[in-house]
Amino acid sequence: MTTAPQQADPRPTLTLVKDNAPAAVKGTVVEHQGDEVATRPEWVLSAGERARRAGKHAATNWLYLGWAARGYGRLAGRFLDGYRDDYPQMIRTARAGIKTSKGDAAAEQGAKRDVQRLREAYKHHRLVYSAKTGAWMATTGTAGGVAVATGGVWTSLLLGIATIGYGAWRGQPAVIAAEDDPGRIEILAEEGAPFPIADATNRTEAAECVRRALVSEGIAVAEVEAGRRYDWGWEINVRLQKGTPADLIAKAGDLETPLDLPVDGLLCQPLRTSRARATLRLVEGDPFIKMPALPDRAPNSLRLRDKALVALRMDGQHTEMSFLGLHFVVIAESGGGKSVTLRSIADILTACEDVVVIDLDAGGNGLEALAEAVGVRVVGADQMHVIEAVLEKVLAVAKARKLLTVRLGMGENWIPSKTHPAIFVLADEYPQLSQKAKALVIAILRVGRAGRVHIGLAAQEATKDAIGAAIANSVALKIMGPARQQDVQLVFGTGASANGYRPDKLHPAQGEDPADAGKAYIMGGGQRDPLIHKFIALDIDEAKVRAAARAAAGRPWIDEDSLKAAGVTFDDLHTVKPRTALPEVLELARLAFTANDDPERMTSEEIYDYVSSASETWAPREDEDQAKAMARFQEALRKQAAQIDPAVDMKTKQWRDGSDRHKGYLLATLLQLTDEDA
Repeated sequence: MTTAPQQADPRPTLTLVKDNAPAAVKGTVVEHQGDEVATRPEWVLSAGERARRAGKHAATNWLYLGWAARGYGRLAGRFLDGYRDDYPQMIRTARAGIKTSKGDAAAEQGAKRDVQRLREAYKHHRLVYSAKTGAWMATTGTAGGVAVATGGVWTSLLLGIATIGYGAWRGQPAVIAAEDDPGRIEILAEEGAPFPIADATNRTEAAECVRRALVSEGIAVAEVEAGRRYDWGWEINVRLQKGTPADLIAKAGDLETPLDLPVDGLLCQPLRTSRARATLRLVEGDPFIKMPALPDRAPNSLRLRDKALVALRMDGQHTEMSFLGLHFVVIAESGGGKSVTLRSIADILTACEDVVVIDLDAGGNGLEALAEAVGVRVVGADQMHVIEAVLEKVLAVAKARKLLTVRLGMGENWIPSKTHPAIFVLADEYPQLSQKAKALVIAILRVGRAGRVHIGLAAQEATKDAIGAAIANSVALKIMGPARQQDVQLVFGTGASANGYRPDKLHPAQGEDPADAGKAYIMGGGQRDPLIHKFIALDIDEAKVRAAARAAAGRPWIDEDSLKAAGVTFDDLHTVKPRTALPEVLELARLAFTANDDPERMTSEEIYDYVSSASETWAPREDEDQAKAMARFQEALRKQAAQIDPAVDMKTKQWRDGSDRHKGYLLATLLQLTDEDA
């Protein structure tokens, strides 16, 4: 049976041919370039034959004298390598730094000090190394001389043979068997060229490794200092001669190659205290191999103002947060750990004695594992009318508490307690909420903080119509797992990536591979540095056990003072009926007022700002500017209003505010069209 290559190959072809060898020959016949060569196993050869082969081999190689000379040459090379120990190369590199300082006196003096320090270290190393070598040679030489002097001819002959044999063993040519062929060629680096960070064994070598990599990519660096070494890699501080850390971030992918890092393994954090400085983190492994255990939070053992452990930071620090007065948003792609993050936060909130948790999820099961500890829970797209009703009631409570804080002697902000708890609405899959529900969420974000009525949102993406600017600007705590670059800009801000926030370099889980699921960047909540965090996961079964214990111990409920002042109750949610949907253009105009706490009137620009962010239909098209897009929306609004009630005047109204003149719409006009008065 013949196995032929499937494609042209310039290398010699070796073809195995079986069952066609002469009967007297044992073994495998190999056809090489058309010639047949019979090979015999070693055990077939006689002792005499093996002796003749050995003699022929020794004669061919001149009694191995050439091998011995090569072997002792190699030993001499090893001695010189140890004697120099890379010091000449480091001195030349440091001297090159003097030439590249380009008139920078401080940099030049620093480079000269480096040269002097390396020369002194080189001198000390040579003295120590020479002394050690001399002592060893004196000892072995004395022993050999005594043996020759006292042992006679045979002893001298044996020592000579041993000397030649040892040298021949050291100098034998490399014989590569087929089964030992590694199939790998390593190109040795030129002097001063970058080398992998994995080869760095100390801080100085790590700093030199990074310096060479930066220089190879054309980055003018003034100083490199190796900081702490972690289990996952190195932390290196860099000072640039020119440019900004944004240049480092832009070239992070290119720098990973000379440093031999994994994909997205180089993280850069600019320092606020100096524009020229940045901290590089060379991530060779997973920083979160050793995660802390999730604390056992007993029922009603926390208060909202308490800091609680929620995640681990990549530098080993525990991430502890207080959620008092914080709205938050979690953005992560499918498989990025969004639900796990939300559950970990909810574990803290449901352990607080002064928090009522409301769980809303239009696209999934919400906080099912913690359901028993939740105050109000509405899930499912078919329950959208109930979700809207819950948000309306929560908004009414938030508005009422603005007056109650003074009446109850709490000052400017509501003080959560067992009897007057805070409210935390957690809404997963936020983009799947109706337009009305989204407008109510925005209104709560704007008025709820003082009354300690909080919103926590979660979404898979942060597109303009999913998480608008109104939300991004109103939320103080932002958590981003694996996400797209455009999501980073919308949530963290336009310059976030240049400042080291790179959730777009995190990867969601794929199949059985967890990848970066649960890892996230955090902005706010006391976290100011662009470091990766990993949220401590709460097992579903453990969550159910905790929720049952918390429910049995008793959970707080919204106080009667707030409910009475707001004129609402949550006991009638089962009676809420689905509402008749309004035409989109009219619905959006009405919700613009809702999102802004129903003012008496709004300008055309204010209304359109909300509408364009809530619906791509009315956002500016490629061929129109914002003024034309707004005119298109207003024309559609007038036509739709005329169809519903021709008697309603949907033209814009004008009014004065001091010396300023404004044009827009009245809330009363829209209330006529929506029948809300009835």
